[in-house]
Amino acid sequence: MHTTRFADALRWCAVGLCCTVAATTLPADESPKPAAVAQKATVPAAHAGPANRLSKESSPYLLLHAHNPVDWYPWGPEAFEKAKKENKPIFLSIGYSSCYWCHVMERKVFSDKTIAAWMNDHFVNIKVDREERPDVDDIYMTSLLVYQQMVGSPGGGGWPMSMFLTPEGNPIAGATYLPPHDSPERGPGFLTVAKRIDELWHQRKSDLERTASMIANQVQRMGQPGVQLKPVKLAAELLNGAIARIREMYDPVWGGVDFDRNRPGKPRFPNIPRLELVLDLHESTDDGELLKIVEHSLTRMAQGGIHDHLGGGFHRYSTDRRWHVPHFEKMLYDQAMMLSIYTRTASITNNDVYRSVAVGIAEFIHDEMTTPEGAFCSALDAETNAIEGEYYVWTAEEITAVLGEGDTNVFSAVYGVNEPNPFKHGIVLHLPKSVDDAINEQQLDSQQTKDRLTAMRSRLLKARWQRERPLLDDKVLTAWNALMIKSLAVSGRELNRPQDTAAAIKAADFLLTHLRDADGHLLRTWRNGAAKYSAYLDDYAFLVSALLELHRTTHSERWLTEARQLAQLQNDLFYDDKLHAFYFTAKNHEKLIARTSSAYDSVFPSANSVTIRNLLELDALRESPKLVTVARDTLKQFAPTLQKAPGSCSGLARALHLWLSRADRLTAARSTDAPASATVQRRKYGKPPWQLASLQKTKVDTSEARRAPKERTTFRPIVPANAPAAGFAPPDKPKPLKVKIYPLYNKIPRGGKCFVAVELQVKFGWHINANPSSPDFLVPTELLLKSKQKIKLTRVKYPGHHDLKVEGFDEAYHVYDGKVLLYGLLEIDENETAQDAEMEFHVKFQGCNENECLPPDLIVMKGKLPFAAKGETLKKTNLEKWPKAKDKDKPTANAAGKPRGN
Repeated sequence: MHTTRFADALRWCAVGLCCTVAATTLPADESPKPAAVAQKATVPAAHAGPANRLSKESSPYLLLHAHNPVDWYPWGPEAFEKAKKENKPIFLSIGYSSCYWCHVMERKVFSDKTIAAWMNDHFVNIKVDREERPDVDDIYMTSLLVYQQMVGSPGGGGWPMSMFLTPEGNPIAGATYLPPHDSPERGPGFLTVAKRIDELWHQRKSDLERTASMIANQVQRMGQPGVQLKPVKLAAELLNGAIARIREMYDPVWGGVDFDRNRPGKPRFPNIPRLELVLDLHESTDDGELLKIVEHSLTRMAQGGIHDHLGGGFHRYSTDRRWHVPHFEKMLYDQAMMLSIYTRTASITNNDVYRSVAVGIAEFIHDEMTTPEGAFCSALDAETNAIEGEYYVWTAEEITAVLGEGDTNVFSAVYGVNEPNPFKHGIVLHLPKSVDDAINEQQLDSQQTKDRLTAMRSRLLKARWQRERPLLDDKVLTAWNALMIKSLAVSGRELNRPQDTAAAIKAADFLLTHLRDADGHLLRTWRNGAAKYSAYLDDYAFLVSALLELHRTTHSERWLTEARQLAQLQNDLFYDDKLHAFYFTAKNHEKLIARTSSAYDSVFPSANSVTIRNLLELDALRESPKLVTVARDTLKQFAPTLQKAPGSCSGLARALHLWLSRADRLTAARSTDAPASATVQRRKYGKPPWQLASLQKTKVDTSEARRAPKERTTFRPIVPANAPAAGFAPPDKPKPLKVKIYPLYNKIPRGGKCFVAVELQVKFGWHINANPSSPDFLVPTELLLKSKQKIKLTRVKYPGHHDLKVEGFDEAYHVYDGKVLLYGLLEIDENETAQDAEMEFHVKFQGCNENECLPPDLIVMKGKLPFAAKGETLKKTNLEKWPKAKDKDKPTANAAGKPRGN
């Protein structure tokens, strides 16, 4: 009798869509100024109805839901107390104001009165702005990913995030975007999923609570650096690994350092932390190849549609490899980091293209994203009139109406108007080639044509300003403002733009005055004259970094004093002496299901990595052994993370680079791994005594491999043609499992049988789930066979398991570790006529260690064996895998089967 597993019931939730994670910008003196600021977030008239609790909130994202028929609660004790009192699960929806799919869900799901009435009757509904509450967002995004891995879902993270929680806040299940109704393309609709959760809550509540507790426990473990079994030395090898990984992710055709060769068409993000690291290493080593990576990437992005060629600034990410069609939201943090990297590179290369792009970003911020008080707004939306990109795209007729036929011909040839257009809502302006090349192809005068193009862009921009403008999220976030303050301080100094320095000073004054509580602690967010929410680690770290940059630009001691005081306050509130790292939330923060500490970058560098750099820079300016100790210990704590995931910790690699550079400047008698304090002068250095792997071709000694005996198996690992399947780990990521295939016979008997042994070698410190798995919602290890010939794999025998006790759970996990053997039987059709049996053994598994569980994964072993002639004596091979199979047993091709004694 087939029994439906509890995990199968929960898999209903694991579906959804979400908002995932050029050289000729107008000169400042010729940019037309906006007729009005972008419209602020208001309630669309079509959805206007009675106000709910969100109408009292200040977040523009929450206010967009203030007239939904859903009985929304903001995050807080009132909602959780109601859920406990009424014994209802919680529906938690997290998003942000410029998220396209968040708007779609608001219109199609949360504005639907039937759906809302059902939600109100069966759930307590909470809405969260992820930008105001990054702690809540991070915890439940991790919960979503853990849940998806546990049930083997092909989903992923993104927004809107839709989570179902127990009244205590533990995560039951989740998804991203859920459509209003079931559909073949998008899976089950919102009510289908919600009703299933409600049914399970009333029928199998204890199972739900147990699963939720298990997910919460895993989130708690993943939120910590983990126990170090073996310390990792702070050495150049870690930098070697980071730069090598970035080289692997570099796109040699279209630039960028987020390229996946197995999924070349996936969305592209600029990933500025990686480019900043590459630029750091170029400056310290004079490696021209590193500079080429940065220049090629910045040139391609500046030419693409991800760059706003009329108004300046950059959209959030590209939907294609070529940086052509973006998702059109404009985020403050993206502008800050792009301004920084283009300014740095312009200064290093003296490249006018990069300078022009940087100036365009700065002018865009001054014109469109600065509040009257001098702070910076958070984001511009992607859509107008429910159409993404409508404000930014054009038709050929619209361009001609503005420019006239003569100028249109020139403009269209330069900005790709006549090129194939992949975006359904209109033409995305971009540069198929450089402006100089496009002008030369038309045999036009270079400077005269550039002047004409400047005037054309100005006219088009003025026309664009007459359109309905995207919503402006005008809340002020401390961390994001700090990023922009730092970048404007850099552009003011490096590009000789005093207006940028003045804007940075004004914004810093605003933060230090208006985003502090009575005790001098920072606050997270401000809007309409009121600040709220205790600040997080990134707020402190990024602001300290910005103040240090202002000190470098202005030489004012005020900024150094403010930076030092804030850094000390940050240490007091966030640093943990036992963990030797900084938590994301302060010691007195609201208690959530987890308190996290991470060194992984997101769209910007991790707060721990920025903090390490801050402390080292403060010490360099004024000697402080205590700050150096905290920086060193934090760096050591996260060194294993950098070693394990070098491509995801560029901020930490930059901090390590600063540490090693500092050590190199001290006397030779001091230890590189724990250098003493010293006042360090700012200067450029040549190549350090340690060499990056990227700078030299290293010959690998393969003598041991040559001496080793060859494996007696013809099966080798391959990447399947359709890999990686959604939800599976990327095929190029190192796997904690190795597989070897050992057939019992040297040939395959037609019409007979052949046993096969499959050896699984699990990496030390890791385990994989047993088969059958326990708890039953875990993804079991599974062996499958694919073949073009008439061969079946039957009678698969899985080995006995080990029990793994997990703290906080009564039920042990069933796992395999070390070396284990699986056995199966190959059955061959007697009518098979092929000369060789071509086989692919597929091993599905999920690897976990004490710190993390990887996504479900797949290893494919491909090989072939010849078919034996009828009556041919078969030779046994790989006898060490078959301890009871004796060599004297030599069956014929028509009698092969189970070996005697087995």
